[in-house]
Amino acid sequence: MFRFIEKKFFKITQVIVLLSVAVMLVVVITTSYNNIDIRAQSDTDMPVVKFADYQKFTRIQEEKISKNLKENQYFDKIYNAHIDNIVATLGRLSANMVDKVDLKQKVKISNKIKLEPYSPSTSIAYLESLTKLINQVAIVDAKVNIDELIDWHDQSFFQQVHENDQRNFLQVGPIRIERNAYFAVLETLTIFTMLIIALAVLRIEKNTRK
Repeated sequence: MFRFIEKKFFKITQVIVLLSVAVMLVVVITTSYNNIDIRAQSDTDMPVVKFADYQKFTRIQEEKISKNLKENQYFDKIYNAHIDNIVATLGRLSANMVDKVDLKQKVKISNKIKLEPYSPSTSIAYLESLTKLINQVAIVDAKVNIDELIDWHDQSFFQQVHENDQRNFLQVGPIRIERNAYFAVLETLTIFTMLIIALAVLRIEKNTRK
């Protein structure tokens, strides 16, 4: 019974090997034909450079520049509006709380330095948060040290930004790990299948010699 099963298994394996060889042969022939066809075309088709292609290229570049310019103008508009709002609110506070000499210049420079490493969206979110906090101080007329308040706000805000970045990274990480694990399993199964086929071929060759 075992011999019968073994013979059937090796016959099936032999058929699979033959089919695999046939498929590989077809792939090789097809690839070779495509390479020959590509080489033939490359030998006969000469490069053609048209002025219309240049016009299309310049039009696309101009559209990109125009789009970037509009986005930058929109960002500058929102950014400057928040700066003006912060300066106006600080200007309403007591002189004991805020040094009002060159106030707008100080606010612009300090925020530009702080927000340089961050994206436009993060920069706008920061200014919105700071504007809201300073407005709350002005509304309740709280007596606080503005410099310490802004330092506390900055630490809290940028810590949350960092935590959100870490959370997003951790959410993407498992997906990458699962994908790598899938490919690792697939490669293992492929190697295992190839070993089985190789052993089967060796067994067939051994039986043939007998």
